[in-house]
Amino acid sequence: MKFSMTPLLYLAQIVAIYRATRNTYDSGQISARQNKQIVLILAMLTLWGVLSAYLGISGYYQSEGLLSSLPGLWLTQIPVLIVVIPWLVSKTLRQGIDAIVDHTPLYLIMGFEGLRILAIGGIIKGYTGEFSSFFSKFVGIPDFLYGVTTLIAAVLIFKGVWKEKSAIIINLIGFIIIVPFAMVLMNVGLPGAMYMIEETPSLATILEFPMALAPTLIVPIFAMVNLFVALRLMKRQRSDRAIERSGALALNSNG
Repeated sequence: MKFSMTPLLYLAQIVAIYRATRNTYDSGQISARQNKQIVLILAMLTLWGVLSAYLGISGYYQSEGLLSSLPGLWLTQIPVLIVVIPWLVSKTLRQGIDAIVDHTPLYLIMGFEGLRILAIGGIIKGYTGEFSSFFSKFVGIPDFLYGVTTLIAAVLIFKGVWKEKSAIIINLIGFIIIVPFAMVLMNVGLPGAMYMIEETPSLATILEFPMALAPTLIVPIFAMVNLFVALRLMKRQRSDRAIERSGALALNSNG
């Protein structure tokens, strides 16, 4: 087992999301039920993280059957299902998540996404021969650069230079880096139908503990934050445009 920031990164994610939820609840913007829904989802993600850690430590993730099953396409989706299924079923939860996005300053959200600069750890390991060089180049570097971009965006949004439209574009880019590119590229270095890249160390190192927590938990959480934030900001912009149009029509009719 090699040192990795991944467990600490997950802890930072959970603490940040919980604090944003709690602040929104304390301000009266979400109900006790919505607060409990989100806390329950965080608890389920943590339980999955514990199980994923166990599967990584036990060697299950290194089994031939698992590695050849295109895990980049399905294993990465387990935390997504933990969040998205309740989100699709519960209108109350959807409204709660929207309220959290609305209540949390946008520059803080972008700062949270800036945690992706920690992809630098995987890049360094790729160049020192501890991790897949292919994955570190084609996924790690874009992810690191995205993290840098979001930190710059956080500063510019805080200063009022950039607006919501810029945040929408940046969040969509962050989502696309992971879905579909990282999901697909994860499989090309593993035995299976998509195997194309042979290297030492192989891409199977991404499923060694503690690195395994990145594709099975941490990265999907970042992708979901990207998606939820982009969707909410686009919805707000549509609503603002509709209000502007209705106001313009009212002025014209009065005129």
